[in-house]
Amino acid sequence: MKNDDLLMQIMMLDFAVQDSALFIDTHPCDKEAMNYFNEAATRLKAAKKEYQKQGHALVNREVGAYQNDYLSAPWPWVGDHKCGCTKNVCNTL
Repeated sequence: MKNDDLLMQIMMLDFAVQDSALFIDTHPCDKEAMNYFNEAATRLKAAKKEYQKQGHALVNREVGAYQNDYLSAPWPWVGDHKCGCTKNVCNTL
């Protein structure tokens, strides 16, 4: 999977985990919601592990000697890259 696609998947899964956690706060007995949360959390953990295995950092605290593309990689708003969920059409630069 391409790095941009994997990063987008991480963002979507992170949202799913956060959103389902909020739902479970108000519906603690909902087994379907708990299953959804657990599946999304498992997939998120695997996606993050794969992204980091490819040598990319998700946050600046994870930058190590082998993850030097944090500063040298193109910024999200440059070129064909996506800036979060924003499509290129919305980019101003």
